[in-house]
Amino acid sequence: MEEMDRDGLQDKLNPLWAEYREACGEPEVSANFMPQLWQRIEAQRSALSSSWFRVWAKVWLVTAVMLTIVMATVVMRRVPDTLASQTGYIDALAAADSASDSVNYGVALPSGESE
Repeated sequence: MEEMDRDGLQDKLNPLWAEYREACGEPEVSANFMPQLWQRIEAQRSALSSSWFRVWAKVWLVTAVMLTIVMATVVMRRVPDTLASQTGYIDALAAADSASDSVNYGVALPSGESE
């Protein structure tokens, strides 16, 4: 069964391959085939490397890097030193506590009484 399928498939493929050979021609068979192929590839590469898309991609990349550096600089200047800010907060709490001890929130204690 498989041989019949292969034969039928082969009968369909042979004309297709013949049309392909007519359309594309036989490949070059010479010692210069690979060097000429690489010359064509390099010519295509150089055409792509000078394209406007590559230039714009480089411009946007440089712009994005510069914006990142500027934004990081601005953020770093605004972020306070965490140790200094914690010390300041603790000092503020201690000062508020000592002030509340002396003032008692504005309520005067009778003389002789303590908290």
